[in-house]
Amino acid sequence: MSVKRQAKGRKKPRSTSRAKASAPTQPTSAKTRDTAPGKRRTLVKRDNRPWGAWIAMVIVGVACLRLLINAAELVPVHFDEAQYWAYGHELAAGHFSKPPLTGWLILAATEMGGDTLFWLRLWAVLAHSVVAGLIYLTGRALLTSKIGFWAAAGYTAAPGVSASGMIMSTDPVMMMFWALALYAWVQSALHPRVWMWWGIAGAALGAAILAKYTALAFLGGALGYALFSAQRWTWAGAGVLLAACALVVWPNVAWQLGHDFVTVSHVAEDAQPGGQHYNLGKMAEFVGSQFGVIGPIWLIGILGSLWTMKTWRGNWRLRLLAWQTVPLLAVITLVAFYSRAHPNWAAPAYISGSLMAAHFFVERRSLAIAQLQLIIGAVAAMALYAAAALYSAFATDLPRAADPFKKMRLSEPYCGPLLGAMAEEGAEGILSNDRRRLSECMFLGGFGFEGIAVWNPDGLPDNHHELVSSLQPGDTRRLILAAYGPSDAAVITARFEEAYEVDTGTFRTHLDREGGYSFWVVQGFR
Repeated sequence: MSVKRQAKGRKKPRSTSRAKASAPTQPTSAKTRDTAPGKRRTLVKRDNRPWGAWIAMVIVGVACLRLLINAAELVPVHFDEAQYWAYGHELAAGHFSKPPLTGWLILAATEMGGDTLFWLRLWAVLAHSVVAGLIYLTGRALLTSKIGFWAAAGYTAAPGVSASGMIMSTDPVMMMFWALALYAWVQSALHPRVWMWWGIAGAALGAAILAKYTALAFLGGALGYALFSAQRWTWAGAGVLLAACALVVWPNVAWQLGHDFVTVSHVAEDAQPGGQHYNLGKMAEFVGSQFGVIGPIWLIGILGSLWTMKTWRGNWRLRLLAWQTVPLLAVITLVAFYSRAHPNWAAPAYISGSLMAAHFFVERRSLAIAQLQLIIGAVAAMALYAAAALYSAFATDLPRAADPFKKMRLSEPYCGPLLGAMAEEGAEGILSNDRRRLSECMFLGGFGFEGIAVWNPDGLPDNHHELVSSLQPGDTRRLILAAYGPSDAAVITARFEEAYEVDTGTFRTHLDREGGYSFWVVQGFR
């Protein structure tokens, strides 16, 4: 009897397995109980598979393939990337419509390897590779290594990413720093008293803004999460983030102050392109294009994750991802409905969106469906590369409609004769009112804004070329006036003391498309 009482009164030993489970270890399965940041309870066995090594091999392998494709120079220069090349050589802290970072990175690459298409586009490939790596690291820190692997692999395979890797634009650079800001922001949520992460998040966000102003949307998502969804938040950390961001962005702000905030007015005008508003067709077109940007499987995964939101609404980790995905997608969709929106405008949402899609499929053990994202992406990439090779060799014998790079076939047949006439006539620059053709010829000719003049009779700049290179009275340079297609060349030449035509002709870009040009030597602008 006394023995029973003694046994009944004895305390049970504390479960060591439970103590281990409650420790703030990094889980590798999505089946976890959500608690405060930094404290999670793992309910299943740890996954020790080398997800990090596997995704590194995927990212490096795909990057090497894309670099080889770019080295073949199958795609002519696009006027936008030629324009960014010119921006870089200006070494300014701002430009009429774009911030400066993309131009700086292009300058660094071309100074290292030369003004070739491969070096011009180097950062397009490298930046997307860094984005994929940061998606994996973010997934590993916030969810599981397995989810991080699938998210990064699905992003890498996205058709839009494959296409973006072939043309240098502001998007890859902006998204690279957006992904770094997201990773650092996740670390600050897990370790809110480690101020370093807040500072890194702010500096990375500032760099993203210096690449493209769309990155300001990150702040909107962060504010929404802080006000409505955060498990724990420190406004002191937010202050560090904003201070670091402002410090990085300040040179561009100072440039804007010195140029009457021309970019702000340009963005406002760009949002009002004219034409019909409240167009369901434009909105449907934008939504449909997103299946091609990120891939149909990943877009379905994002929508599926939102459809099942009730199952994870108590999970601050998924709420954090949703705030960096849904608001941007929703706003750009509304912009498309109001006026119009390009397919790439919502691209940063797919950094966190890829993690939401991967979580959706991994949690439901639907990896066979997730694998379709990789298969579809690989097929789309091979089709894109094949089309680029085919049109590179036989564009003039093929219809324009099927050419994925149709807008880029003008540069070489137009700029070749123009640069030849410029050298033959001893001209000191090119005069035109077409910034697209000017940008392409600047890159192919290897000269900057000092080698052009822009016909801008009203004196009000509508682009950066007009802002820095408008033709001024008293300009005595000997110039080649370049007119593409029908033009008012006769009206323009009447404003010069000397003007005579030196070349005129036509060229074919596709089986069903021709272009025409005329070149004049002009001097002594009145």
